[in-house]
Amino acid sequence: MNTPRATGRSLSNPIRAAWALVLGMLLAAAAWSLSGQLMGWGMARWLAWPLSVMFDAAGLICATYARRAVERGTPAGLARLALLVFVAVAGLLNWNHGHDIGGAPAAAGFASLSAGVELLFELHRRDVRDEQRAARGLVAERLPHIPALGWIMYPGRSWQTLRRAVGVRLDLLDPVQTGHQITAPDTETGPDKRRARTVRSAVRAAADTLPEATAEDIVDHLSAVGIDTDTDTVHAVLGEDADGRPDRQDSSSPRPPVRPVRPIAPPGQTVADTVRTALASGITDKDAVLSYVRKVHGQEVSADTVARTRRRIERPAS
Repeated sequence: MNTPRATGRSLSNPIRAAWALVLGMLLAAAAWSLSGQLMGWGMARWLAWPLSVMFDAAGLICATYARRAVERGTPAGLARLALLVFVAVAGLLNWNHGHDIGGAPAAAGFASLSAGVELLFELHRRDVRDEQRAARGLVAERLPHIPALGWIMYPGRSWQTLRRAVGVRLDLLDPVQTGHQITAPDTETGPDKRRARTVRSAVRAAADTLPEATAEDIVDHLSAVGIDTDTDTVHAVLGEDADGRPDRQDSSSPRPPVRPVRPIAPPGQTVADTVRTALASGITDKDAVLSYVRKVHGQEVSADTVARTRRRIERPAS
């Protein structure tokens, strides 16, 4: 998957210069500490100084691989783990050198040098990750803000609220992520007919693949592959084909005859879409749903089609 670079705000030149300056000073101080530790162990100066940057340089290499993985949208766990290992080893050596010089305070200060480099990288990695997610339209919704007074007065209720919010977020996670190329936003203000064209193409393909299938068989076949439609839409599409080209069926075909249907629904809206709209609006009575569908698609829509479509829609939720 090739994900284009994010087009969001970039760091200004002064911030970039300050970032590089602080990173360079942290690396220089860590190298000085490591070289002092190595020379204290008897290593020659000309060898101690090059080796002093070995762990931090390896950490920067791992940081580069982790950043590239984030920009591609692929996992960066292995690169981050290797980075933490190199930083931990360098921090341990710096701690030992600082402890020999000035005790625990100096040890903590020297060990924080490598930790500071890791912290700067982590901030940069998260910034790149957020920019990439924003470019894909995957900006995460913020968790509910629970005021401090709520935690004090109702700690149990506040915890349950936060726990339910996280649970809903986990339920909405998609365990399989597919890559896609980012395209420019559609600026056309007209009605979106792409879905209607997709349904019509799927119906025609199913009819060509299953020449002996009835309209109900085509609906079931498309529903199995995740395309929602209904028998009236199938009849309408096949009726359009019958009007536009010679009928290739013989008289013995079991498929019922079709006739052209004048659609009165909005472009691209199927009976399944209308049933979903009715259910989402609180219309649950069978006759009320049928009446609502017929107001949109006409009186030709059969009650059996509406009932079967509703059962197919409500089946995943049950």
